[in-house]
Amino acid sequence: MKTITLKSLRTTILAALLSTSAVLSANAAAPDITALAGSIAVKAAGPYVQVGSYRIWVSSHLGKPSIVLADGTWLYNNFTADSNGATGTLLVRFSNGRVSQMKLVSPAIVAALRSAPKASGALVAISHR
Repeated sequence: MKTITLKSLRTTILAALLSTSAVLSANAAAPDITALAGSIAVKAAGPYVQVGSYRIWVSSHLGKPSIVLADGTWLYNNFTADSNGATGTLLVRFSNGRVSQMKLVSPAIVAALRSAPKASGALVAISHR
């Protein structure tokens, strides 16, 4: 009897999500940059939040995050970047209480991040594409 390992199941689901994301974005009126690239760097989230901003500053200007990952990363759904009009989920990582990284990520990346185990390095590997 053939068995499917958890790793192969995750890989299959991630591939399916990426394929679906690409097809959906191809059918949309405007191209979805995050679906094509997976993620794009964001220099600032509005006029007040940028790399180096304190966590409390982010919270006061962007509000409560939609999702908080096990590693402390905040995700804001349906975010639009001012610079290029790209939409996606804003990923905000913190180091020592300050923003260390901001990216717009596709739904497939969000799904992979949410399903990644807490103790593995998968969160870092997926988010640094």
